[in-house]
Amino acid sequence: MNTKRIFTVILLLLSVQAALFAQKGLQVDQLFGGPYLQRKDATEVLIKGSRLHAYKLTLFRSITLTPAKGEAEQFEKCVLADAKLAIDKELTHRQGHLYYGFCQFKPRGETRRYLFFRDNGLRANVHKNRQISLIYMEGTASPQELKQMFTGK
Repeated sequence: MNTKRIFTVILLLLSVQAALFAQKGLQVDQLFGGPYLQRKDATEVLIKGSRLHAYKLTLFRSITLTPAKGEAEQFEKCVLADAKLAIDKELTHRQGHLYYGFCQFKPRGETRRYLFFRDNGLRANVHKNRQISLIYMEGTASPQELKQMFTGK
């Protein structure tokens, strides 16, 4: 194998590793990449690269699932622990639990880091189709741009 190919392979491996470990140091890291991958009621997404440029992001990682007993509380506990590290946050509670969370963490260089959480089961009359969503994002997008993408406002 020539030097150029070896260099390309190394860069590829490093970029995959960076994406997989982007949320390291956060409590939510334990929720990604493993415990929910085989469940039919869970969807985990990892997107990076040029597909995100239009959104001013370099990494998008999410998990959405119908929580079994205790799982919503586990997600809530992780998000609230990470919120303590946030430089900016917006948290909404309903019925004594975290309903919505949007956190911005200290940037790494020019890269901003965000965490979004929502438990739709805490809305009125949604208990039958309860879903929780957790999203970790990195890029240059401002908090306002991301909120507009999520809410359309």
